[in-house]
Amino acid sequence: MKKLLFFLLIFCIFSTENIYAKEIETFDRREENRYGIPDRYELTENRIKRALDIPYINSSSKVYDFSKLLEEEEEEQLKKYAQKLSSSQNNSIVVVTISDLNSNSPREYADDFFDYNEFGTDGIILLICLNSRDVYISTSGYGQIIFDEKRIDSILENITPKLSNQKYFEAIEYFLQEVENNLKQGPSHSMKHCNIINAYGDYRCKKEIPYLWILPTCFIISLFITWLCTRKYQKIRLATDAKIYLKKEEITLGKKIDKFLHTSTSRIPLPTNTSSNHGSKTHHGSSGSSHGGSGRKF
Repeated sequence: MKKLLFFLLIFCIFSTENIYAKEIETFDRREENRYGIPDRYELTENRIKRALDIPYINSSSKVYDFSKLLEEEEEEQLKKYAQKLSSSQNNSIVVVTISDLNSNSPREYADDFFDYNEFGTDGIILLICLNSRDVYISTSGYGQIIFDEKRIDSILENITPKLSNQKYFEAIEYFLQEVENNLKQGPSHSMKHCNIINAYGDYRCKKEIPYLWILPTCFIISLFITWLCTRKYQKIRLATDAKIYLKKEEITLGKKIDKFLHTSTSRIPLPTNTSSNHGSKTHHGSSGSSHGGSGRKF
């Protein structure tokens, strides 16, 4: 009887282990491989230090469940979805779950995970940290233009309750579905005139000229000015003598002298704006790349 219970216990242990996803393959960050830092970044002491806090992984997987929140079948399903979506939309769609932030903020960890692995410059990453109960979405490159603040907040609003109820698969699946929908729709109205201007993902937006409002407004103003100008001349009579136009009692002749006294100059510094804020708040990560994003607790 004891032997039977022992074998049942062993069977249950191995069966339970097989339910969860396999270990994620990671690599060592060494000087020989530039610490896993992509070639577009110059190696600096700060970048190396920050990269060493981030796992160096195979960037083709796209879904990295370090916290074991998903069953193996669920992770494989989400991985295939994210890989297919990333390939078809030329953006890296990344999901990572972790247990500890390693003294980083959610924003710093998400930015660094994307930048210090080979995901390219364009994309979006969903970070779920179990211990601190943080969820954060970071965008990079063209991802900043597609996923403005409103779209990110909408995604977070819907996945946060699912994460709170430990429905991790549903939350991640919803995230991927919304990412796909937004990528197909293209930039929102507030971001459709924005373009990436350098290799670090900074973007600039052109202001849209409201032609539909300008023309009617100008026409109405012109009519109003014309009405004001012609209003006091409605009782004009035909003049028979030039003297009619003269009002002798109002005519005064005098000498007027303009005397220049002094001049003063005031200087007001113009504010500089290094990042656009057309619908999305941006910041720069430790790599120097531009990111958008937002997060909250679950």
